[in-house]
Amino acid sequence: MSRRAEFRNEVKTRLEDPVYEGLQAYKALHGIDHDSAALARIAKLFLFGTIGTLPANLLGVSVAASQVGSAVTA
Repeated sequence: MSRRAEFRNEVKTRLEDPVYEGLQAYKALHGIDHDSAALARIAKLFLFGTIGTLPANLLGVSVAASQVGSAVTA
């Protein structure tokens, strides 16, 4: 029976290889030492953007194409 390593990098285990490599590049670019700190910063940037607020609620936005002028039957 083989022994398991006492420490396993959960972030590396859970992320796909290209994503993990991108995370390492992000850490190097911003001078971040730990994967968890980099992920926290990425999540904050993704959720709040560069302005620091959540995007406006999009419930009232229609997915239908806009129409200018009166409707014309085809």
